[in-house]
Amino acid sequence: MCGIAGFCQFKPGQPLKMKHLEAMVEAIKHRGPDDKGFYQKGSVGLGMSRLAIVDVAGGSQPIAGERSKVWVVGNGEIYNHLELRKPLEDAGHHFTSNSDIEVIVHAYEEYGDKFVSKLRGMFAFALWDETFQKLILARDHVGVKPLYYTTADGNLVFGSEIKPLLTLDTVPRTVDSKQILTLMTLQYVPTPDTLFKGIRKLPAGHTLICQSGKISVKPFWELPRISVEAKDEVSSGQEKSLVEELRFKFFASVKEQLMADVPLGAFLSGGVDSSFTVAAMTQQTRQSVKTYAVGFENENDFNELKFAQKVSRFLKSQHREIMVNAQMLNDLIPKLVKYQDDPVIDPAVLPTFVVSLFARQEVKVVLTGEGADELFGGYRRYSFDQLSGRVKLVPGWLKALVPFVTNRMKDPYKQAWQALNKEDLVKRHMAWSRLCLEETLQGLAGDKLLYEMEHSKVEESLEKIFEGAESYGFDNLNLMLYMDLKTWLPDDLLSKVDRMSMAASLEARVPYLDHRLVEFAFALPSSMKLRGNTAKYILKKAASKYLPKEIINRKKMGFGVPLAAWFRKELRPLLVDTLHSEKFQKRGYFNIAKTEEILQEHLAGKNDHHLLLYGLLLVELWHRRFIDE
Repeated sequence: MCGIAGFCQFKPGQPLKMKHLEAMVEAIKHRGPDDKGFYQKGSVGLGMSRLAIVDVAGGSQPIAGERSKVWVVGNGEIYNHLELRKPLEDAGHHFTSNSDIEVIVHAYEEYGDKFVSKLRGMFAFALWDETFQKLILARDHVGVKPLYYTTADGNLVFGSEIKPLLTLDTVPRTVDSKQILTLMTLQYVPTPDTLFKGIRKLPAGHTLICQSGKISVKPFWELPRISVEAKDEVSSGQEKSLVEELRFKFFASVKEQLMADVPLGAFLSGGVDSSFTVAAMTQQTRQSVKTYAVGFENENDFNELKFAQKVSRFLKSQHREIMVNAQMLNDLIPKLVKYQDDPVIDPAVLPTFVVSLFARQEVKVVLTGEGADELFGGYRRYSFDQLSGRVKLVPGWLKALVPFVTNRMKDPYKQAWQALNKEDLVKRHMAWSRLCLEETLQGLAGDKLLYEMEHSKVEESLEKIFEGAESYGFDNLNLMLYMDLKTWLPDDLLSKVDRMSMAASLEARVPYLDHRLVEFAFALPSSMKLRGNTAKYILKKAASKYLPKEIINRKKMGFGVPLAAWFRKELRPLLVDTLHSEKFQKRGYFNIAKTEEILQEHLAGKNDHHLLLYGLLLVELWHRRFIDE
């Protein structure tokens, strides 16, 4: 696990030098405090900041091929590197280390541009071919590891985060107001955009090739197009076979991801996803696993610790817990903006950082349960959306009466009703994902956002993904899962985990997101994912052999943070001072009168606007950290 950064001059302009490369790497030193490495020749530079996990002593980067004509820097892990190494050695390639990243160089030398499709893991890397003057950037299949790039003064510049790009005077810090609107709508900015004009994310499963003055971005992996009927009848024998296949594939993924030459553990929330991960680790190693959990002081409604403790006792893990209080968040919220140059409006970033820092005292690597909900239908909105067909049957005269009822509803229920009434699939997906009600955001919009509402469409990027999904013939559930695989998962969930774990110099691995397991999940009929009121049906069946029934059958909580109460008390000064500041009120994004109305409603306990208020707070703190400085 590392942070990478670099540049390649591909058009006439100002050449970059080693001092620029060193500054870029310094900006991400938190991602890898163990070592630094640089390659700079002519107009090309590759740099990395290393967190040593595999071949601690001998795996320094950049790594070169036999003739020192091909160089690579990589972030992440190539889990099948030993499997690839043998045929490469048989073909005459000479390895100089036991590093998993070295296999990238020799695979390229042997297989050419198609080498990326042979890799299995979580990765973002940059490879320079000096002979053909070609730079290749690549990002793993589902986007576990991030990679950003832009062009400036004839140079292609890239990095694991946006901060290395901003060290260059030629990269402007210009806000894209349209993406502020997108962030305040979806809680994240979908790939390939960011909040900065001109700075882009490389899409998951894609390569970028820079050669002969041209840049091309192409996919190296897509979900296989397998025809699956949502209502396919699955016999008891077929079901048993599919459950066993899931167990086999998941255990194989966990086994691969135990690869490390340093201490390793797991995050354990007490939910099915993380608990099954720890169970699989225990079965594979036959040893007690180190597990870590986070809770909130005096907030029982948000704590899952009793479930984590039950799983720990059952699996005999070495379990440790840390408690978060409001004062900790009061200090962390402004401080952690430093690591959120591509921000997500997800308060879970805060406890994720705390538990990452806590785990880092003992281990360098953790396995997590991310991805299971998006593969197997774990969110409530997946179940609720199945009602959309029934809503269409409600007579128009009866629907006309609904607003009189929904006006008395709390926002989440009103939002669900609005989603169910949208026949356009893009708009329905947006309605389920919105930060707040559409009418609330319209009232909240200041001059800049009103302009963007009139001249741009937030749903444009989502429409492109829907168009790409048409050839799969998905039913509604699998279409929602596909959309989340392409948006919410890499742009919010995985981004959050990567940023907060790497801020603590901790590597977080996600065994549910092995791309073979992803392909298996999307080949399943919907009835194996969502059956009646049972979400993640097949996963629960697979896990039931290894976990207590209480854990299998417990109601999903999600990783909530008690911001609603804390914004009214302990975090009130931070929130009020920021939203009343002259800087915030002059930016032009938000209607100040409406902002004040929402703030006072929340402080008085008349409504719960904590997520919206956190979004307003984050946007302002982001500007102060990345635009004003």
